[in-house]
Amino acid sequence: MRSFIYDSLEFRRQLQESAHVQGEVTFLQSICGPGMAVLDVGANKGVTTVTLAKAVGANGHVWAFEPVPEHFALLKANLSGNEAANVEAFQMALVDAPGEIDFYVHGEGSGIVPAENAERLTVAATTIDGFLREHGAARVDVISLDCEGSELLALQSAERTLRADSPQIFCEVHHSYLNALGQSAVDVVAYLTQLGFEVRPISVEHLDTDVSLDDCSHVYATRPIEHGAASDRREENGGAAPALPDRVRGH
Repeated sequence: MRSFIYDSLEFRRQLQESAHVQGEVTFLQSICGPGMAVLDVGANKGVTTVTLAKAVGANGHVWAFEPVPEHFALLKANLSGNEAANVEAFQMALVDAPGEIDFYVHGEGSGIVPAENAERLTVAATTIDGFLREHGAARVDVISLDCEGSELLALQSAERTLRADSPQIFCEVHHSYLNALGQSAVDVVAYLTQLGFEVRPISVEHLDTDVSLDDCSHVYATRPIEHGAASDRREENGGAAPALPDRVRGH
């Protein structure tokens, strides 16, 4: 999926052809609401970014990150075509330290894990905590990640934000890429658990079905309302829980 108009029949048809992308869109719509502040890490060409922009509305804000130049250009074009004025897009990766990193582009995907026949790029990188501090962000309500192996590094770069804001976390788990870095989904869950998050593995292709951590496509993490500065906002919405949102259950 390259260029798209979010509310079009053609976009809905394209979603029907990909249970994975349709599941991501459905889930993000279920956890985001008007006025929220959201990070979209690994925005690619902008399907999740525009979904988030529509969900949070004019009073919300989305920061989107995509380090690959070709993908970033399409992201910017899709944001413009969908009039997503509440999005700021940045051509950079989010990992555990600021600077530059090697990035590998292979087909529609890209990440820090070397891949056969991949194009190697050097891209700018920063941390989530550093970015939010630099840009004076007051809070973050949701963090969506699809970063093909750097899931744990990105989350580790957000420790201050995770402790202070208790955002909902929707994180794609790329098991093989994590393994290539000597990490696993277990490490992602352990890190979030030690910060007080409750984590549930999910499959976006089958949102109404329980799956194991080994078989999940994503994890969804929330922090109980007694933790962190986000408790008042969560209490207004009935509190955080590890169960899937009601709108997802009926999918």
